[in-house]
Amino acid sequence: MRALYPALGREVDGKALIYLDSACTALKPARVAERLADFYANWGGCGGKRSTHLLSQQVEDWFQEARRSAARFLNADGDNEIVFTSGTTEAANMVCGGFPYELGRRKVVISDLEHNAVALPFIERARHGEIELEICPTENGVLDLDRLAAMLDDKVALLALTHASNVMGGVVPVAEAAKLARRKGIKVFVDDAQYLGTHREDVSTLGADFVAFSAHKLGGPFGVGVLWGHETELNRLGTWKLGGGTVKSVSWDLKSAPEPVYLDAPGRFEAGVQNFGGAIGLHEALKLRESLPAAALRAHVGGLVRRLAEGLAKIGEVRVLGRPADLEKGSLVTFASAHPDFSPVDFNLFLNHELPGRFIAIRVGEHCAHLQHRRLGVDATARASLGAYNTAAEVDLFLDAARAYAKEAC
Repeated sequence: MRALYPALGREVDGKALIYLDSACTALKPARVAERLADFYANWGGCGGKRSTHLLSQQVEDWFQEARRSAARFLNADGDNEIVFTSGTTEAANMVCGGFPYELGRRKVVISDLEHNAVALPFIERARHGEIELEICPTENGVLDLDRLAAMLDDKVALLALTHASNVMGGVVPVAEAAKLARRKGIKVFVDDAQYLGTHREDVSTLGADFVAFSAHKLGGPFGVGVLWGHETELNRLGTWKLGGGTVKSVSWDLKSAPEPVYLDAPGRFEAGVQNFGGAIGLHEALKLRESLPAAALRAHVGGLVRRLAEGLAKIGEVRVLGRPADLEKGSLVTFASAHPDFSPVDFNLFLNHELPGRFIAIRVGEHCAHLQHRRLGVDATARASLGAYNTAAEVDLFLDAARAYAKEAC
């Protein structure tokens, strides 16, 4: 597995890489980079059913192959349920901005675990008086379903939840939450960006109406992602971004205003020239991802998470976030300082510059999750996140480094 990722075999400033930042973005396998290079060097024509020459036809075939691949990966009912986006952020904005809120039913519920990609679009609409927003607080990263159920009244139109927090780790019981929502006729949007790196999703049984993910979390290219939705629900969304490729026709004469007739999903949402290369790269990443046995992948990553969390719990200068039993269901461990001299920012510098012969990549800060950090009452945390290509030896080296820094700084 590790041999497929060139970054794991190179050095930066003479140091070998230990990569523990897959929650931010997964490393890219060589096959994805090679497919992108071939596309841009040898093809690069305009798909999207615009031009009809042979070059364009081939690009369009690959683009639709990528759509079929994404539908298969999510076990969707059909290709028309797959909308290509620039990533989860655009997908969340698309649902937030285009959702058909009704008079008397303009409330949205989110949790305090949400990434800014999901939280901010709804926060801004609420700030402008377009919707009402309620935030369900969590305890130690755990969503209380009874508390959530009490918030899901007849004024709620939409529930938006992450499937896996990028701060607290573990997984969120979105299927159970979706059951609560559906009893009240509430639609459900699920952010799968952090979940799909080490889990598989089945949208046919999840109970959600919309699901979004980003290619770069799966080893695919930056700037491309997917919004899945039931075809009827997608077609109920308002047009969020308009342009070429979204209309069947535009009728007009000098005596009347133009009248566009928009396509059904997914075409109505894919305005302008699409990221054809990105979609093709995503297809390549999904092929690799689907080749990994699901149970073995979860056992491997879950075991590494458990090893990491248990090791950090023995370091008195840090405080591991989340419950140990929950963490191993996910792919990351986040910790805050428990000693005034243990600085996550300085620790990050230590990992990059003070280790002999290697550097360790983690993420430090608020991780685009300001709601959760305000809930925790901390300004910065450190996060180590794991993928299929990580090893127990790498986890142990990280723990050695954390102990060394704590001893030196505290």
